[in-house]
Amino acid sequence: MNIDKWSIDKYNLTEEELNLTLGSYAPMTVRADEFFLREGDICNYIGYVTKGLLRSYYYDDHANEVTTNFFPEGSLIIAMDSFNNRVPSKEYIKAIEDSELSIISHQRQNELYRLVPAWNLICKDLADLKIGEMLGRTDSLQTLSATERYQKFCNEFPQLLQRVNLGYIASYIGVDNATLSRIRKKK
Repeated sequence: MNIDKWSIDKYNLTEEELNLTLGSYAPMTVRADEFFLREGDICNYIGYVTKGLLRSYYYDDHANEVTTNFFPEGSLIIAMDSFNNRVPSKEYIKAIEDSELSIISHQRQNELYRLVPAWNLICKDLADLKIGEMLGRTDSLQTLSATERYQKFCNEFPQLLQRVNLGYIASYIGVDNATLSRIRKKK
């Protein structure tokens, strides 16, 4: 997504509003195995991945990592409840690969609400997008078989199949490693 063109075309931002918006983002590098966010910390930034790959996860009651999302290039990273409600995060967000992000702080986002009226609609639309992704994932976990969930993952994220540890994929689709191995052998 080209953020300049997208913002002008969809939200009719003036050049001044676009410059204010783009000037609000700062670069951030997150090396492989480093955290963008740790459980218990308050999420102070929204990130846009320009290069690399990150994932979010939490630990279940048996101390197993449960992958909740992947963030390849072009993804928006946010721990929504923590960022919006200023509460401790329930998940970790960690880089799988060296990653480059453009980030905006919670404070600056609030300033943009006042400075760029369209920013309210932009954030609402982005929140709707993230909520739609979460609902789609929940629906898949509840209604699809393990094989169907793996096929859906392959169709939706073909670029991740060579970049992501199979254990992370198994966790994301809600199966153990042995089940994922059996599914992959049948293909």
